[in-house]
Amino acid sequence: AGTDHRRRDLSVALLWGIPIAMAFGLLAAVGTTVTTLSIAAIGVWYGGRLDAIIQRLTEINAILPLLPILIMVGTFYSRSIWLMLGVVILLSIFGIAIKNYRAIFLQVRELPYIEAAQSYGASDMRIVFRYMIPRVLPLTIPELIALVPTFVFLEASLAVLGLGDPVLPTWGKVIQDAFSQGALYNGFYYWILEPAALLMLAGFGFALVGFALDRIFNPRLREL
Repeated sequence: AGTDHRRRDLSVALLWGIPIAMAFGLLAAVGTTVTTLSIAAIGVWYGGRLDAIIQRLTEINAILPLLPILIMVGTFYSRSIWLMLGVVILLSIFGIAIKNYRAIFLQVRELPYIEAAQSYGASDMRIVFRYMIPRVLPLTIPELIALVPTFVFLEASLAVLGLGDPVLPTWGKVIQDAFSQGALYNGFYYWILEPAALLMLAGFGFALVGFALDRIFNPRLREL
C-alpha cells in the first residue's frame, strides 16, 4: 500500500478505517431509520395535532443543510466521530423519509387486522410497535442498506475538510493527510487513490446489496 510522509505503512490506516467507516455508516443508518419509522407510525396512529407538528418539523428539517451544521460543530465544539454520529442521527430523525413512511402507514392503519387488534383491547403502543411497524419493516431494509454509504461518504467528507476525528484513523483522514503533504505534486497518487477506491468499493457493495434486497422484499420487482 506504500507509505506516508513519515514512512508509516498506509495499509494499517486503511485496514483500521474499515471497521470505523462501517460502524459509523451502519449505526447512523439504523438509528435514523428506526427513529424515523417510529415517529411516522406514532404520528399516523394518533393523528391530529401531533401528526401536524411532526409534518411541520419534517418540512423545517428538510431545508436545514446537514454538512454546514456538522462543519460548525466540528469547528466550534468537538471533532469526535461519535459526537458527529449523534448530530447526524439527531438531524436525520425528521428527514423527508417520514412523509414516505406516513403514506404507507395511512394504508396500513385501515387494514382489517388493525381493527381486530383494537377490538380485543390492544393498547396504542402495542398496535404501533407490534402490528404497524413490522408490516412496513421489510420495505425499509433495502433503503436502510442504501443509506450506509451515504453516511460513510459524509464522514469521509468531514475528514477531508480537516474535521475528522483527531484520534481514529479513517479513509477520509488518509486523503486529507495526502492533500496536506502535497501528495499530488510529489507524484504519490497511491496515497489518495487507495482510500478513494475503498470508499467507492464500499458504496458499490452496499448499493448492490440494496438492489438485491429490494428485489426480494418488493413483490413488484420479483422476476417470474
